[in-house]
Amino acid sequence: GVLIEIFKIPGFGQVHYSTSIPGFIRGNHYHTRKREIFCVIEGRGKISMRDRKSGEIKEFIVFGDQPETTEMPLNWTHNIQNIGDTEMKLIVWTNEIFDPNDPDTYPEKV
Repeated sequence: GVLIEIFKIPGFGQVHYSTSIPGFIRGNHYHTRKREIFCVIEGRGKISMRDRKSGEIKEFIVFGDQPETTEMPLNWTHNIQNIGDTEMKLIVWTNEIFDPNDPDTYPEKV
């Protein structure tokens, strides 16, 4: 798939667009301060999240023909998998602009 940064606005954050082929998983990381909101706009996905403190796991099935937003809680490791038969298209808002010197993105599987 692809990952395209659409825009970055200081004080607002950034928006990016990605595509994923069937079966592909994006993510498997967590943030300590960065907020993310996902919205599948085409295809079908499964969002998985795990609370790093309690171990609680939550999963959501999301559909592009019924777009809705899902916020990733802080300190929950999360991912999204394309569980459909076609390409999945995703829009993500993040409350801060990515800084490679201070990414606040820590790899960890759900």
